[in-house]
Amino acid sequence: MEAAWRQASARFQAYRLVLPGSPSFICQPETCTAHCCHAFSVSLGDAELDRLQTRHNLPLNRIVELDEDGEPLALPMVQPYLLARSEGHCRFLGDDLGCGVYEGRPNACRLYPHFVIFWDEARKHALTNATPLANTATAKLMAGEVGGLVPLLLGHIECPGFTGPPISEPQWRALFDSTCQLQYPAV
Repeated sequence: MEAAWRQASARFQAYRLVLPGSPSFICQPETCTAHCCHAFSVSLGDAELDRLQTRHNLPLNRIVELDEDGEPLALPMVQPYLLARSEGHCRFLGDDLGCGVYEGRPNACRLYPHFVIFWDEARKHALTNATPLANTATAKLMAGEVGGLVPLLLGHIECPGFTGPPISEPQWRALFDSTCQLQYPAV
């Protein structure tokens, strides 16, 4: 995995490779600047929109960005909506830098600060979508094999939470698996 990361890292400079032995993630609200809530626009799918509406009893116009006619701004993407922003950050970011809709938060927020890519060693190219090859690569990794298409678990370097004790191999596998399942539900 480290050899694949050496090849991929120039394309993912905002991330670091997370391996067994890396510091584990522990949320640091006292030192966090909520970089993620300020820097990123979050796309939402229908299931996430429904979860936010249901868990927090929020109307659509409080959750998503609206066009000039007050209609949901729908993008030509798999996840067509954008989480609403206000004053340069996520609308749900509280004064205490906590999430106002934590229980119903979108999958992108549940993933952060982790991300999984699949590095194709032969083509020197990253795949960031679920494919049958990614399914095979994930199964091989869980069986202790790596090669060809290499799954890489990454952590965002702007997040101050990578301060915990070294992550064990079983903890890493669980983190990889849960991140991959959330990011790529078909994998």
